[in-house]
Amino acid sequence: MRRLSALILVLALALPGGRAFAHPHVFIDAALSLIFDDEGRLAALRIGWSYDEFYSLVMIEDNGLDADGDGTPEPAQLEAFAGRDVDWAAGFPGDVTAALGGTEIALDGPVQHRAYYESGRIVTTHVRPLTTPVALDGVLTARVYDPTFFVAYEVPALPTVEGREGCTVTRKAADTESAYETYGDKLASVDVGEDPFAEVDLGDIGILFADTFEVTCSAPS
Repeated sequence: MRRLSALILVLALALPGGRAFAHPHVFIDAALSLIFDDEGRLAALRIGWSYDEFYSLVMIEDNGLDADGDGTPEPAQLEAFAGRDVDWAAGFPGDVTAALGGTEIALDGPVQHRAYYESGRIVTTHVRPLTTPVALDGVLTARVYDPTFFVAYEVPALPTVEGREGCTVTRKAADTESAYETYGDKLASVDVGEDPFAEVDLGDIGILFADTFEVTCSAPS
């Protein structure tokens, strides 16, 4: 869905020092919650995105969310906007992954969209049901990140658990210094050719910047 334009790389490569660093374009503080069903199985993920203030202004302007021009989007406009902050219909994957025992868990499309405005930022939430609920009989790993690093996600608070007790959540923080070094090396090695608008695919570069959350739960009583 999102790939770096070679024009961005041209500008980055022209920076003093010869190191290429094309920075993300959108910054999001994310929230994640694991939802368990009555049988103690993981059934869904609840995801929240709090967009940075600049991109929030862009969304407000581009989507006509502040009809009266008072600087604050109207609740009715936000309600209609919910679920349209990204192009799900075009196949946007959602920038969240979960795996159990190294096997990725399949997620269905988003439901229960909400959008609101808080402290100068657009905040959207949605739920991703699992295609099939799973029993948590091992270590669940979860990440919130954009593989292309067009969006930089931070997860300020540990993911929460809904519907089950006896679960522990820990964070393995990404080594961002090493990630930026690898990112810069990859950008510096790109041959942009004669088309500065060509798309450049750096693969799953975003995972280098992603914190990993590990979730373990005791057996249901």
